[in-house]
Amino acid sequence: MKRITIFLLSLWLANVASAAASSQRILARYQSLRPAAKDLGMYRLDWADSLDVALKRAAKEKRPVCLIIIHAKYGDIASGHC
Repeated sequence: MKRITIFLLSLWLANVASAAASSQRILARYQSLRPAAKDLGMYRLDWADSLDVALKRAAKEKRPVCLIIIHAKYGDIASGHC
């Protein structure tokens, strides 16, 4: 019985060690593919949901408006899907 317990414990420990190494590989791959902060600047812009809102805000803040028109059924520039 003791041998079986040791065997099962060693299998479980090997599985845990493998899972930890696998998760570290996945996290390392994610970090290598993740865009840098400088590449995500577009998502930090102060987007407006409509031209009317943008024009009012631009007049109030004395800033220009950059109009982007998305011609797609499911386009949403705020979420990056266009």
